[in-house]
Amino acid sequence: MKKLVMLFLLTGLNLIPGNARSQENQEQKTETPQEHSSKRIQVSGGIKLESNYSNFLHSGISDGKSVMKPGVTAGGFLNLGILKHFSIQPELLFHYKESDFDQHDRKGIYRYWGIEVPIYAMYHWDLKKGHHLHAGIGPYTEFGLNATLKRDGKKTDLYEKNAENEMSAMQDSNSGFGIITGYDFPFGLQINISYKISISNLLDAHKGSSILRPQTFSLGLAYCFGK
Repeated sequence: MKKLVMLFLLTGLNLIPGNARSQENQEQKTETPQEHSSKRIQVSGGIKLESNYSNFLHSGISDGKSVMKPGVTAGGFLNLGILKHFSIQPELLFHYKESDFDQHDRKGIYRYWGIEVPIYAMYHWDLKKGHHLHAGIGPYTEFGLNATLKRDGKKTDLYEKNAENEMSAMQDSNSGFGIITGYDFPFGLQINISYKISISNLLDAHKGSSILRPQTFSLGLAYCFGK
């Protein structure tokens, strides 16, 4: 009798995993293609072309005045769709920025070339007929390639180190935060507006007594492939 009971228990235990696997296979078979696709990361990417407007927020610089002027931004982005309405979007952007920087009634023109890497956490809203709205926020880091200030006919390289103290007028990198919002058309075209502000002090030689933080507004178009 004990042998029969043990045989019955062992047979039941062997059937449990089989039933579980059968039920799992049945659930996988009944899963729709849309449900299966939604579990994977959706990858898309594209190119951007924008007009930027930049200047500096500053303190400790006597009689300094920074005025925005237009520049150009171009680059690309990669969008990683984690959830239906949420994605991560890293970008690689190339900037030409220009602004006036006057001091003591002396006109100055600041010109800058550089590379920026922002990473946004994006949220997407579905509209009618394949249209979308998006908004994002995240950090960025910027690497300056060249920065000059022209005043009274003299151009100064702001990254050139002084031979005496081995310090430059400006540091060639900074970090901060940005926000972006825009509109997506169903055929891949986007309209974007963004704002970025640095949390770094760009000054090097006089960073102990003054603060200089860049800010940038951008407006432009993008085209997204892989939609």
